[in-house]
Amino acid sequence: MRSDTYTDEQIIRLCQQGRQEGFSQLLQTYQDRVYRRAYSFLRNREDALDATQDVFLRVLNAVGHFRAGEPIWPWLRKITTNTCLNKMRAAGGRPPTVPLEEARDNPHPRGGRGDPQREAELAWDRRRLAEALAQLPPLQRMVVVLRHEEQLTYDEIARVTRLPLGTVKTHLFRARQRLRRRPHPRVRHDRHQGR
Repeated sequence: MRSDTYTDEQIIRLCQQGRQEGFSQLLQTYQDRVYRRAYSFLRNREDALDATQDVFLRVLNAVGHFRAGEPIWPWLRKITTNTCLNKMRAAGGRPPTVPLEEARDNPHPRGGRGDPQREAELAWDRRRLAEALAQLPPLQRMVVVLRHEEQLTYDEIARVTRLPLGTVKTHLFRARQRLRRRPHPRVRHDRHQGR
């Protein structure tokens, strides 16, 4: 059986049977996604790799309690979020920011080849967004990522993070305020070009 023909239900059943094939498929299918999510929270490659490993160790220990037939990603997302929260709390502060050279890659570019000017602008915007997110306090960054990248509702974010709903809304509000206050150099750049 090829990896792209395994359903979540099949992967979980194989894992629950203790078959290596199931764990291999789980890793092959979800490892990159878990890493990207951990990196978006922690903003450090090594910390994200450690968190990814921790997530799959937790999954290995808890797979027997997972209900077959349910989608795997919401479960993994919750474990990833909690693992990253624990790492941030243990660190006692904000993880270090990432140098520009290591700014977040876009693993799923939209569309094909297009206007080079537009592609350059989008790359610049992604880098600026990654820089802005890196400057947010960890919990604010986490709720922004869960809300705008994962598109979770406020209630879902509260459940996943185990934070009160009001706290989630406060973190999101403050994060949005901070992001709005950041300068927008491209606007100044465009004016210099005579636009």
